[in-house]
Amino acid sequence: MKTIVPIAILALATPAFAGSQGRPTLGFRGDAGYVWVRSDSAARLRGPVLGGEGRLVFNGFAVGLGLSSGTLQTTDQAVKRDLIEGRLVVSARPLPWLEMSVGPFVRAYVTDSVTERWVFWQARARVEAPIVTASLTSYVELWRALSSQVNLVAGAGRVQGGEAGLVYRPPQRPFSLRVAYRVDDAAIGRGAIGSETLEALSLAILVGGR
Repeated sequence: MKTIVPIAILALATPAFAGSQGRPTLGFRGDAGYVWVRSDSAARLRGPVLGGEGRLVFNGFAVGLGLSSGTLQTTDQAVKRDLIEGRLVVSARPLPWLEMSVGPFVRAYVTDSVTERWVFWQARARVEAPIVTASLTSYVELWRALSSQVNLVAGAGRVQGGEAGLVYRPPQRPFSLRVAYRVDDAAIGRGAIGSETLEALSLAILVGGR
């Protein structure tokens, strides 16, 4: 599926932004995590990652820009790669407990000699549910690539993933805390001749927005 699909979705969302009335708010997130990467064609890597995201929220719609990076290595430290991830996302909340979003995502594994670069458009759906009280909320988010490219000879196949987590919002405080587990799975080649899986456990602080 070509990138015309997410572009069309963004075009449909534009009139809603233009017609909305209200005051925009800003939100920020900073997070620290640990990442594991395993591939059929390379050694298993792991390491800490730091990241952040800024978000502009406007009457149920939001535009976010995020970036994270870290250094991954094998257990014996014989192999090292820098991991860089960035994304731009446009989201909407048709229901208070449901968020739907779309946008481009870039992931790169960098060494001194070569860079493995993934670029794909994500369509995401996120469902939230309170636990006991409104201060503690659980969520599950699933996504799938509408289009994907990778600079590997075999090319990219199916790319999808998901995230689950807990968000704690202290009463009368301007921030919230989040713990999350994420897994992304990518098939190498159209015939799924191999796979690459990224898992991440993270702790984040969120200020403003939603």
